Amino acid sequence: MNRYFLNPGFILSALSCLAMAAVLSAVPAPSASAGAPGGTAKGKIQYKDKTVELKYAYIITGPDMFDPDQTETTIILSPTDLSETIAKCDSQSCAGGLTEGMTLSTEDFGGAVRVVYWVVTNDGLMQYSGNTDTSALTLTTDTPEKKAGKMSVDASAAEGPKIDVEFDAPLTKAYKE
Repeated sequence: MNRYFLNPGFILSALSCLAMAAVLSAVPAPSASAGAPGGTAKGKIQYKDKTVELKYAYIITGPDMFDPDQTETTIILSPTDLSETIAKCDSQSCAGGLTEGMTLSTEDFGGAVRVVYWVVTNDGLMQYSGNTDTSALTLTTDTPEKKAGKMSVDASAAEGPKIDVEFDAPLTKAYKE
């Protein structure tokens, strides 16, 4: 008769599993800085004879180029999925380098906060940058991890774009530089 109630190999195997579980629980889960998937956008940009249907939304953050002690938040809206591209980029400027779509952020112009936007179409050949008052941007969610809302701008009188888009953008990547 076997005097062991449990096989020693089974006990060693169980201890190994417990040790592995302890190690895995100590590993942090991937965060937005590791490159999270994007959110959704619904709407379009009309600029001259081009129309861009927006489908994806992302937030990237990093040091402000004029004041590195401040954090800059940029919303990227695109017709194509840029998750992998943003994840591979080492800088904000790389991630914001679109050929179709737009970026937007808010900026303080000496006490007056404005919505700053940059539109690019036609595979990067047509670009327009502008700013408008904050009434053009309505945020229903405004946290460091997520921005959702709507932006409507009609700059066609100044030969600019007409933008009408709703978005739900998660923080996709936080850059250190």
